[in-house]
Amino acid sequence: MSPRLLLAFLLWGLLFCIGNPIRADDTLSVSAIRGRLLLQETGISSILHQSSPSPNEILQHSGWQQFTQEVPRKVGGYYWLRLIVKNDLTDSTQVDFVSKNVDSIVVYKLDPTPQLYQVTGNYVKPHDWVVLEYPELSYVRLAPGEVVDLLFRLSAYRGLSFAPHGMYVQSPSHSYEEIVNGYRANIGKTEFNGFFLGGVCVMMVFFFFLYFWMNEKALLFYSIYLFGAASYALVVKSLPYSPLARMAYLDFELTYKLGEPLQYLFFAAYAWFAKHLLDIDKEDGLLYKFLKATTVALVVAGLALVVFNFINFNYSFQQKIFVWLRLILFPVAISLSIWICFAVKSPVKAMFIAGSSFFILGGLIAFSTDPKSNYLFFGIPYISSVLVFKTGILLESVCFALALGYKLRAIRIAKEKVTSAYIEQMELNRQLTATENERLERMVEERTNEILEKNTLLEKQKQQQMKSEYEKRLSEMEMQALRSQMNPHFIFNSLNSIRHQILTKNYENASSYLVRFARLLRKILHNSRVPVIPLSEEIDLISLYLQLEKLRFGDLFEYHITITPDLDTERILIPSMLLQPFVENAIKHGIAASQRLPRRLDIRLGEILDGFTYIIEDNGIGREAAMNRKPWEEKAGLGLKITDERIALFNATYGQKIHVEFVDMKDENQEPLGTKVIITHKST
Repeated sequence: MSPRLLLAFLLWGLLFCIGNPIRADDTLSVSAIRGRLLLQETGISSILHQSSPSPNEILQHSGWQQFTQEVPRKVGGYYWLRLIVKNDLTDSTQVDFVSKNVDSIVVYKLDPTPQLYQVTGNYVKPHDWVVLEYPELSYVRLAPGEVVDLLFRLSAYRGLSFAPHGMYVQSPSHSYEEIVNGYRANIGKTEFNGFFLGGVCVMMVFFFFLYFWMNEKALLFYSIYLFGAASYALVVKSLPYSPLARMAYLDFELTYKLGEPLQYLFFAAYAWFAKHLLDIDKEDGLLYKFLKATTVALVVAGLALVVFNFINFNYSFQQKIFVWLRLILFPVAISLSIWICFAVKSPVKAMFIAGSSFFILGGLIAFSTDPKSNYLFFGIPYISSVLVFKTGILLESVCFALALGYKLRAIRIAKEKVTSAYIEQMELNRQLTATENERLERMVEERTNEILEKNTLLEKQKQQQMKSEYEKRLSEMEMQALRSQMNPHFIFNSLNSIRHQILTKNYENASSYLVRFARLLRKILHNSRVPVIPLSEEIDLISLYLQLEKLRFGDLFEYHITITPDLDTERILIPSMLLQPFVENAIKHGIAASQRLPRRLDIRLGEILDGFTYIIEDNGIGREAAMNRKPWEEKAGLGLKITDERIALFNATYGQKIHVEFVDMKDENQEPLGTKVIITHKST
């Protein structure tokens, strides 16, 4: 070492000793440690509370006090402890330090500047713990005659108050004895946690796959509920005597943030599972609405608390939320259970109430237990709140599993009954078919005789029938001729629309228009070969036509086709292209010239007392305004003239009565609101 560096080191040490004098009674001798010593009772350490985390700044501070009495609890900042330990033995040894009431312990060696030595504590990552089974323990190893100056930085998780009241110095043998005794005392809890998690996970996986097999929603929500219970078992911290238990300590902030909201979410899954298990929506409408509102409130509360915790987590607020929401949830859960007892008649109600009782009782006992002392608030000693709560969940899960099994068995029995009834019905149908075949054979024989007897009579009627057939064929040929007049007119209008799209360079619409027009043209050509078609075919044709007009007008045009639900459009026969000319006339002469937006066309098909009615209504300019725009021959439209002739011919040929009425719609100021076409179709 150079002379300058040695001189600087000596001067720093002198100044440090002047600012922080080390007295002989400030040194802890290893030989004085017999088992365990409470540090504040020894009076050989110094203490300081500051907000700075830097040991270099702390060592220069003048507010150090001897640690001999109770120090006040603080929220935030750090308690600093300074202690000198001397190994006055002839062998190397180890001295252990236990800090019970703090969450994070950082140990520095002053050598002579602060050197980071150890990091441990409940709220430190498990891989930093000095002893995995004892997160609160730190230690120092000393050679014979070695003196070590130690600096401890103690802190609590933000929002929690703390003080180093439980700071102990003890021998390694005492520490090992504590670890062994703690392991022995808590091996039951550790094994129960593993049993609980394993049982819940097995049931969760089993019922989840069973849901895919049976598609029963109660199984899905029960699996979600078990997933929440298993997640809660991992998130809630317990004694870290196993790798599984230490998973909760991997990210202590995350477990704090998720622990409480996660419960609300799996409570919501629990409530919705009850709805599907007991069929509450079918049993009691008011109870179902209340249960639904409770489920929504739980989901919203859980998600809101998650968001709040990740934005600004506050442990004090978390404690208040825990208490107040339990004070709300327990009465709600008890009220729902009582309500279900009286309102629901499900055969699995008893098992559900039993499971819910276990769950609520476990939650109440856990809520009434002091988490620090494990004493009930009314005096019964040593009850682990987490253990009781998990026991309630486990017993409840068993009851729910039995309830689900009973319900699935009932579903299977019901399916077997349905299958058996179906087989019996098939056998009955076979017998009825055989009987009916015999009856039909006799009927055919009787009919044959009747036909032979009536053959003579039919010969006499043949001439009259041939005359009627000739007249009917003549009428059909006239109708076909009229349809051939109308189809070119409609095709011309459609091709003119496609030409308009191409001229305006709207190629995509033109292509779509052309494809739809081809489908429409095929329907028109098919319908032209038959005198009458079902009303459903006419609706399909009009839909295609309106889709083409929608492509032409875009968002400026909208249409609606409304059909009365009980109207059998397949049974009703009408002349082909009966309605289309009226639709085309409404668009061309009324809607296209209108400035109203949107331009609207409504088509309503329904039944009346002794027939049917077809209404075509538009919000165009009205017939009077249309007549002022063009000569009457163009306004009326060739399609409508042909349609009038076809309707008259159809009425005469098929004994039907189709009547067309035009209604000019106006407001109170006699301003046109559009045109309504009412077509009534009756049998004479």
